[in-house]
Amino acid sequence: MGDSKKDRLGTVAIIVGYAMSRLDERYLVAQGVKTWRTAFSRAAEILGVPPASLKNLRDEFDPFHDNSRRGWRHRPIRPNRQRVMGDLSELSDDALVECVNRILGRDEKATDELFDSLVGVRAPAHNVAERLFTGRRAENLFLENCESWIGVLRPNVVDRRDSALGFDFGIAGMPQRAIEIKGLKGLSGAIQFTDREWSEAKVRGNEYWLVVVGNVAATPVFKLWKDPQRVLPAQCRYQRSVAAVWTSRVALETR
Repeated sequence: MGDSKKDRLGTVAIIVGYAMSRLDERYLVAQGVKTWRTAFSRAAEILGVPPASLKNLRDEFDPFHDNSRRGWRHRPIRPNRQRVMGDLSELSDDALVECVNRILGRDEKATDELFDSLVGVRAPAHNVAERLFTGRRAENLFLENCESWIGVLRPNVVDRRDSALGFDFGIAGMPQRAIEIKGLKGLSGAIQFTDREWSEAKVRGNEYWLVVVGNVAATPVFKLWKDPQRVLPAQCRYQRSVAAVWTSRVALETR
C-alpha cells in the first residue's frame, strides 16, 4: 500500500465501504440520510469516486456482517479490503462512526492519521476474512441453539458484541455470567482471544464461559469450557493494530 494520493483515496473509500456494510442502517442514521442511494451519492461526491464504486465496496463486505443483503458471497475478497477489515474489526461502532464522520467531513489530519496507522500495522493474516466469517457464523449458531447447548432460552441471552466488554453475550438476571463464542471451520484449530477477553476471563473465573463451535459450514459441533483462562493453555503474542483513542480537553478552575 504505497503512500500516494491515489492509494490514500482508495484506502479511504474502502474504509467507508466497510463502514457502510458493518454499520448498515446505523450508517444511514449517522449520516442523516434515508436511502442508500443518497448515502452513496453524498460520500462519492466528497471522495471523488463513482457512487457505484462505494456500493460495490459495501457489497464486498456484506458476507462478513449481519444484514439483509447477501453481498458477493462467492467472490474472494481482495487483499486491500481484507487488510482494512482485519485492522478495523476491533474498533467499536462508535469509533467507526466517528472515523467516517471525520473522513466525510474532510478532516485531512484525521484521515492522514488513520492512513498512517494502517500503513504501520502488521499485515493481517491471509485468513482474516475467513476467520471473521467463521466467527460470525458461530455466533449465529449459538443464538439458534443456546437452549439445547447451554440451557439458556434465547430471550434471556443479552447481546454484548458491540459493547467492547471482553465477551459476546450475557444472561439476563446473571450479571456476572459472560459468554464468549469462537468458531472453527473444522473440528480442531487455533482460536484467538483479545487481551481484553483473556483478562476478563481471568477476572470472572468460572462465570466466564467459552463456547467453541466447530464445523460451522456443515453440521456444527460445540464444546463448552468454563473458566478457560485457567483450563486452556495459551501463548501471548504481540502485534500492532489500529486503535481508537478518544481525546477530550478539560480545564480545572481554581479559586
